[in-house]
Amino acid sequence: MSPARPRGADARPRPWALLSAFFLVLFIFFLGAFAVAERGLTPKLGIDLQGGTRVTLIPKGEPDEADLRLAQDIIRDRVDGLGVAGTSVVIEGSNIVLTVPGEDSSQARDLGTTSQLTIRPVLQVQPVAEGDVEPVPAAKGDRDAVAREVEEAREVRQGDPQELTQNLATFRCPERDVLAGFDDPSQALIACGEGAKYVLGPVPLLIGEPEDGQRLDGQQIVKDSVSSGFNQQAAKNEVSFRFNAGPGEQGSATWSRLTQENLQRQIAILLDGEVISAPVVQGVTPVGSATSITGDFSTDEAASLAANLRYGALPISFEDPNVDNVPASLGLASLEAGLLAGAIGFLLVLAYSAFFYRLLGVLAFLSLALSFLLTYILLVFLGYTVDYSLDLAGIAGLVIGIGMTADSYVVFFERIKDELRDGHRFRSAVPRAWKSASRTIVTGNMVSLIGAVVLYLLASGEVRGFAFTLGLTTIMDVFVAFTVTWPLVYLASTKPTFAKTWANGMGRMENLQAAAAEQRRIDRKTESDLEQGQGRGVTATIRGPGGDTITEPRTERPATDEEEGR
Repeated sequence: MSPARPRGADARPRPWALLSAFFLVLFIFFLGAFAVAERGLTPKLGIDLQGGTRVTLIPKGEPDEADLRLAQDIIRDRVDGLGVAGTSVVIEGSNIVLTVPGEDSSQARDLGTTSQLTIRPVLQVQPVAEGDVEPVPAAKGDRDAVAREVEEAREVRQGDPQELTQNLATFRCPERDVLAGFDDPSQALIACGEGAKYVLGPVPLLIGEPEDGQRLDGQQIVKDSVSSGFNQQAAKNEVSFRFNAGPGEQGSATWSRLTQENLQRQIAILLDGEVISAPVVQGVTPVGSATSITGDFSTDEAASLAANLRYGALPISFEDPNVDNVPASLGLASLEAGLLAGAIGFLLVLAYSAFFYRLLGVLAFLSLALSFLLTYILLVFLGYTVDYSLDLAGIAGLVIGIGMTADSYVVFFERIKDELRDGHRFRSAVPRAWKSASRTIVTGNMVSLIGAVVLYLLASGEVRGFAFTLGLTTIMDVFVAFTVTWPLVYLASTKPTFAKTWANGMGRMENLQAAAAEQRRIDRKTESDLEQGQGRGVTATIRGPGGDTITEPRTERPATDEEEGR
């Protein structure tokens, strides 16, 4: 009884198990994509493919790099909080650029607001007629002109409360508030909002702070406490939040004291110097309790305000944003160009594979098509789970991935040629070739994957989309090579049809095989002659001192190089 064959390197392959694993994974991701997709199995597209809006935020003054990066992080958090899918936030020079795919970009336009929440007691209020505003010319890009505008606005709108009250009647609210985010919190202020103009007292100091210490503002708001919704009793949208009240934190205690000092009087809540609400204090807010802002703002405006309060104030202020619309027609043209490039790549790979490898090339192209199908399903799934948007750079990564995937098949088939050249039959050459080709495929793809990961981590914007799809196709290449390509070629090697040269495209190997066989025959004959020569001997006669003779066999030894040269 022969011993059982151990599992391991000599165990028979299990092609049907590998193919079943691939189709199981494909089916799982297909169900997942179908469950989360909102527009069918269509991936989400970036701004360069479906059109959208590009918003450029130009800082006022000259911010340092640390403040600029902090502002970028806060805006990115706001993007995540608002759920604006596919939006990228990058720094270009001293500006911050937001790209928002789709037609609706109203939320993104407000992402760059400074959102500096301040609270001031109301000293005087007068109504403003609708449309009664003072035009203010814009000074975009001219930092010196912006600085002069801010100083002039401070001289008019800040100072002694009595003088401001006397000037309130003749004051006209500016069409564009150049003082937003630049007012002095320690002085009284004339501000507008809610259809009125106000004289407001200084921002209250936190309890225990000196005159130049920290004041009550949005920094003391607990982020997790911010929420928005519709107040049924007031029949208005509201934003609710709570000031901090932990050890060493005086936000809630300061607010409680402020409500007590201004009972039955108005307290103005300002966002970037504009009064967004001026409620009458109806009762003292206990320390640690929540505060609600109600007003005539829409649900989207309430959600936007809540997001701004939740993620904090920006360390710098921006001018009015520059908004550029990218028409959908340009995006459609880019999409068509990308699809055309992909189709050409597929056809070229098919032509190359069929020309050199015949039916094996068809199997390789089938593996490539299944790899692309799995990658496509993954892109759809990621689009509706992590808001990944496919852009033109991502399509470029997919097209390059097609060529890299075809390289794996070429490596495998060339290894088969090497085995055939050594005299193995096609059926035995396939598993031998895969043993060495699989290591090469994994090593080559690991190098590509490392490059894609490094590029993704170091790059920004559209380059990250290229790196992501390149890395994804690299992973799919290895997965499909092991679960589809190898099993299919192995099953083909068991069929007599694929062993024929017209089917596998390896007819040129016949001459090489014949030459290799002849060389092996010559080598074996040479070795046999050498062995026979070593066994052929001669006799030697040795005479002793007494005249006796002894005859013994002597084996000829091959002549050395020096002896042959003599």
